[in-house]
Amino acid sequence: MNHVQFIVVIITGSLFALLFFIGLFVMLYQNSKQNELNRRLTEMYNDPDLAKMDYDFSGYDDEISRIVSASRADGQLTIDDVLISGAVSPADEGIEEITGNYKPD
Repeated sequence: MNHVQFIVVIITGSLFALLFFIGLFVMLYQNSKQNELNRRLTEMYNDPDLAKMDYDFSGYDDEISRIVSASRADGQLTIDDVLISGAVSPADEGIEEITGNYKPD
């Protein structure tokens, strides 16, 4: 082997080592960012005081907090918790009659 082949082998090996270390650094950096995101999400959503869920529910009022506290006590919701006002469904207004002129093509 002459000197040119040694230089090419050294340069090729150096480039491979450089790219390997850059890839390793990027992988470790992305892994640390993902771990930080997972830690923040776990900290946010695993709050022991579930009555202060201000990050997901904009309509979190007194009725909802009563339902959540009732379900937390027994571990299960009752029908009374779900049907607070006693109305099962909206009133049935009957069959609606559709009027008009049908013009088939």
